[in-house]
Amino acid sequence: MAWVAALLTGALALPASTPTAELGRVQVQGEAAIARERKTLAQLFKAQSLFEKYRGLAPAAALTFKVYPRTQGELAQKLELALVTPEGREPVALDAEDRFVIDPSWRQLDPSTELRSRLADGRVTWRPDIRTPGVPDGERRLGDLRLQCRVAFGSGVARGATGFGWLLSLAFDDCWEKDWSPSNFADRPVFAVTLVHGGRRLTLSQHLLHGLRDDGGSDYDWGYSLRERMFRLPLGDESWPDDTRVVFEAMDDPPAAPDDAVKALQDEWVQAALALLPGMTPDEVAQRLGPFGDDTRFESGRRLQRRVHEIQQPGGPLRLEQVCLFGADDRLLKSSLRRLAPARR
Repeated sequence: MAWVAALLTGALALPASTPTAELGRVQVQGEAAIARERKTLAQLFKAQSLFEKYRGLAPAAALTFKVYPRTQGELAQKLELALVTPEGREPVALDAEDRFVIDPSWRQLDPSTELRSRLADGRVTWRPDIRTPGVPDGERRLGDLRLQCRVAFGSGVARGATGFGWLLSLAFDDCWEKDWSPSNFADRPVFAVTLVHGGRRLTLSQHLLHGLRDDGGSDYDWGYSLRERMFRLPLGDESWPDDTRVVFEAMDDPPAAPDDAVKALQDEWVQAALALLPGMTPDEVAQRLGPFGDDTRFESGRRLQRRVHEIQQPGGPLRLEQVCLFGADDRLLKSSLRRLAPARR
């Protein structure tokens, strides 16, 4: 594990405020395009078995499966999922959220029977969708997502790792890493994710959202239009119990108020970051804050820029993360200034 650990950086929550966890991880979940638009009944049955095995993580939840269009969102209505049997294609009904459940009659079929979408060439991806009733819109329950990870990546429903990715998957339990997880997809394009349990809050670093900062997104489930919705969580951090709320701020939500402790900082750069106004251009932001560290562009035309600022304090450096969201017209929609938690030692 030492060689794997050397690839990682992590963070812990600070109970006194709302810090941001900054984490990084090598992405290993690749899948050939030909495998994305189809799954076998054997994979679905294995997912059902894993759901029952780990159901203690989410005792009241139900198991469904969701199919995601990876490219143009308007193609969702053309997914046309079907079982491919010797007698022909048998349509599988999807609900309004493109979800379906296992039909008990499928147990009578050959487990190698495939479910396919008509969107071929890697234009769809799959996930179990596990939710406890009563969780508000815009939130998920952490235990549901822990269970969803084990079901998704233990069954092969989420992806089929190959080559080096498969070797890495043998070295560690992806779903129980303290600082990281395989990819998840929010219901809407996501700007921020915050863990909340009682009075404790942790806003995740932008590095846990939207995939790697390279040109390889098309090789992974979260590429293309799904990049805006992709997030990771510290699923293996047991200091966050299963009933922790996972709260999403969507890209089109009003901006959340900055932390009071951040607003109180007497720092020229901080005050300039807090004074940014909607409508500014990237150049105008750069004039006030300096160059960005990351610049992530999305299929929708939106883009996110990230900067990190460090303030020296008697108790040690305070690191802040500033994130700007620009529209397709390159005008600032909203921004956020968040505390980064200290690196895990």
